[in-house]
Amino acid sequence: MDSSYAEAVEATWVLSLALKGLYRTLKTHGFEEIQAAFLQSGLLKLLVKKCSKGTGFSKTWLLRDLEILSIMLYSSKKEISSLAEREDTELEERDRDQNVDQSISTIDLDQSKLDPLEGLDEATKICFLMTHDALNAPLHILRAMYELQMKRTDSFFLEVQKRCEDRANIFESKPVLCDKATEESNPITQKLITNTESDLQLSYAKQRRTKSSILLHKELDSRSKKAVRDYLYRVNEATAVLYARHVLASLLAEWPDDVAVNEEILELSGPAHMTYILDMLMQLEEKQRWEKILQKVLHGCSESMLGTMALTACQFMEEPGMAIQVRESKHPYNNNTNFEDKVHIPGAIYLSIKFDSQCNTEEGCDELIMSSSSDFQQDRHSFSGSLQKWTDFELPGDTLYYRFTSDMSNTEWGYKFTVTAGHLGRFQTGFEILKQMLSEERVVPHLPLAKIWEWQVGVACCQIGHQRLKAIHLLLKIVQGSSHRDCDLTLLKPLWQLFTHMENNLCYDTTKPGVLLLPLHRALTELFFVTESRVNALKNIAAISLAINYPNKSTSLWNV
Repeated sequence: MDSSYAEAVEATWVLSLALKGLYRTLKTHGFEEIQAAFLQSGLLKLLVKKCSKGTGFSKTWLLRDLEILSIMLYSSKKEISSLAEREDTELEERDRDQNVDQSISTIDLDQSKLDPLEGLDEATKICFLMTHDALNAPLHILRAMYELQMKRTDSFFLEVQKRCEDRANIFESKPVLCDKATEESNPITQKLITNTESDLQLSYAKQRRTKSSILLHKELDSRSKKAVRDYLYRVNEATAVLYARHVLASLLAEWPDDVAVNEEILELSGPAHMTYILDMLMQLEEKQRWEKILQKVLHGCSESMLGTMALTACQFMEEPGMAIQVRESKHPYNNNTNFEDKVHIPGAIYLSIKFDSQCNTEEGCDELIMSSSSDFQQDRHSFSGSLQKWTDFELPGDTLYYRFTSDMSNTEWGYKFTVTAGHLGRFQTGFEILKQMLSEERVVPHLPLAKIWEWQVGVACCQIGHQRLKAIHLLLKIVQGSSHRDCDLTLLKPLWQLFTHMENNLCYDTTKPGVLLLPLHRALTELFFVTESRVNALKNIAAISLAINYPNKSTSLWNV
């Protein structure tokens, strides 16, 4: 049923209510009591299909606010206009919003699911067709790359160019190999961060409730004069999709141990589809619940699915990092300064603020104030004085407001800080999936560890900041728990060069209280220490094996 159906608004509303009732039933009774009905009726397959659709609305919207919007619009005494009427302003808003909930099918590799050119503007369509003709690249693969590059045409063409090394398998998924690791953009001394993840999540949830409420009021005001029926259909459809996702999450969280999670029972387009579903649910559910879902899926899915799911998670970790912004004063700053500005990075759930090691102002007189609100009341932090007073921290939300004031006498070097965004993008989903996979004894033997190793080395070379650290964490898990054949140590050369560069340019005093080695420096130190120990252990085993004339895997490394 689409919006052209005469009673589409009422039908989608009934569907959302039915899914809401089913969700509440599952919360009360669990999956086991109605397991047979789900599996025999085919409802589970329909549920997966429904929840894989995009909502078409900003991810800032809360489900309850969409429900309120639907009821308010439908119960309005204003005349509901005909289907022919569309509000162009809504479409423009959706085009401007880069954080719109996209359909999984737009990045699904199953060509039969969707026209790859649907929803693209004319210029982008021409680009797609030219690339398709020139390189014989499948349109659905081009669309997937376009979506993964967050619909940025420049990044899309760079990705196409990167995949064009071999025309025979031009768009085969493979890791990106780097000759040189990307250096950190601002390798400053880093102190311990005091905010916990739970604190940040709670504060982010509070901000999201506020933003969703603002969106609700804005929509009610703009629709009061002309409640478009087509728009109401899309609101109801989005509500139904979100309830379908909650129902699927409830089912997977309580999935019986004796029932397989496979492509047939869920009618997946392939093993990779399961990885996309996990990513979708990660944006929806609390972390503890999502981890339970992941464990149930890994326990129940067939061994043949695990390899493809792991490599799809690796692809997720190639997602471009969020933008990094730097702000600083004059050095030294002027007297009688009163400067106010903000840093806004759309899509971030928190901002990590790190100060330069030279930060210094006249203590008690010249002050930098930071906050998550324009009135400087929420999450307020103030800094003044010598370097020891400037502590790195994390701020919830996507916007940092800051104000710097100085009096009429005495100035110092001033301030400089780097803002890095943290977000619930596909990178984090890929990392969490691989971390869990590498921790489960049943799963590890079925993983293509050599490919995962190669992919994670590439991620560690290309990404920076926290994302690089997480890739190194996975490399450590692989090298500590796998055989030597799974780890091509020669691939670590770019990271070794980065490590030696950091060693040779160590310019901060780690003996000072509260000052640590850079996290990247510590991580690389551990990686190469563990790797060296592994190699030395193999050499010792090989030497003993040769002495007793017992060839084995360790001696094969030296071709003897």
